[in-house]
Amino acid sequence: MTIKYLKKFSIFFLISILVSSNVLANEQMITLSPPESLPLLFFNDGEKTIKVDQFLGQYILINFWATWCVPCVTEMPALNNLAKKLRKKGLTVITVSQDITGPSVVEPFLAPMMLKNILVWYDNKNKSFRQLGLRGLPTTILVNPKGLIIAKLEGAAEWNEGLLLEQIERIIGDN
Repeated sequence: MTIKYLKKFSIFFLISILVSSNVLANEQMITLSPPESLPLLFFNDGEKTIKVDQFLGQYILINFWATWCVPCVTEMPALNNLAKKLRKKGLTVITVSQDITGPSVVEPFLAPMMLKNILVWYDNKNKSFRQLGLRGLPTTILVNPKGLIIAKLEGAAEWNEGLLLEQIERIIGDN
């Protein structure tokens, strides 16, 4: 990549963060009534296959994203902060890359962001994305401790503040 390209991308990235942060802070998840059963999903953590049901008994927020999706990348720091804020309340945040290239591209891409509080998994051949009937990126689902999808959000959001944070805290607190 040329320096000129990187500068243009950096400027675009910063502008998109500034413009979207106020709008995204007022976003909320759509609550599903009745909740939907979470199908048996398999992911890869870069080394081995993982079944998502190993997290039953706690709340999990699963975010589907890709490195080429600017809104997806923009919300990663907020997801990381959300995970840090709500870990002790029983929330695990899992980000699931839809990049076909997998860890070889995703890990170096995410390294500068220093995302220490979220799990980064890979969806082999986008199978889980299709199983869930998702339509676009980013899409995030909230799963309760019983393995039911209780809320969903299509599009980017500011996860660690505003109405969305209040909504998630309220849902977790009602358990």
